[in-house]
Amino acid sequence: MSQQRKSLSVHEIKQALLDDRFRKQLPVSLNDDIVKFLQNPGCSCNGSIYRRVAQEAREQLLAYYPGREPLQEDKVVPPPNRWRVINCTIQELERQLQALGPGRRQVSVARYQDQVTVVINDLD
Repeated sequence: MSQQRKSLSVHEIKQALLDDRFRKQLPVSLNDDIVKFLQNPGCSCNGSIYRRVAQEAREQLLAYYPGREPLQEDKVVPPPNRWRVINCTIQELERQLQALGPGRRQVSVARYQDQVTVVINDLD
């Protein structure tokens, strides 16, 4: 039975860029992009930087994440969206959120009187 190797994601490229050891191995041509990334690592505007790193530092990424599927040129696999909606009263909200467990999420909340609607995107 053959095992399918997992592709690298945008989150993994971002985590690699946050590691000083990985950044020291990158080509000099990426220095300006790395400085921009480090000024605001959480910005969604860094997508072009991730694509350049995926193209120009392919060998370094594969060495940093051994056993992972190589990235195809100009193709970075974004993490899948897993949406969840919670509709409840304010008193029930804490119990509902604790039931989710740990993990990275994007959360948006809307409230009307004592009713609340929470839209959650599980990232990991």
